[in-house]
Amino acid sequence: MTNNKRTLKNRFLQAIIKGELGTLEKSGVIVTLKEFKSYFSDINTQYLSSFLPAATLEPGQYTLTHTRFLFRVSKGVYLVHPDLLAPFMGVIKQNKMNSLQTSNQSGLPISKTKR
Repeated sequence: MTNNKRTLKNRFLQAIIKGELGTLEKSGVIVTLKEFKSYFSDINTQYLSSFLPAATLEPGQYTLTHTRFLFRVSKGVYLVHPDLLAPFMGVIKQNKMNSLQTSNQSGLPISKTKR
């Protein structure tokens, strides 16, 4: 990483806010370990494999901390704590909508059907 102030946590949050990482669900943003590793492929240390598990709240805990802000949903699947994303949810939803609109535009003319 070229900028020491851009921690992996900060990069992770920015990727989610921009809509580049994770899937927006009713419960919040879901991130898989596989997509996390793929997105951060520029990091080639064991830290990458341990980041999500290390940021997971212990079972029975619901209050986030500066180092623990994920819920483990299942093996390799994590839910970002909603309180962490609450200030950004409007931006996250807008970025996801923009992303969907961009991916649905093929650039081909729409054909008109005769009735």
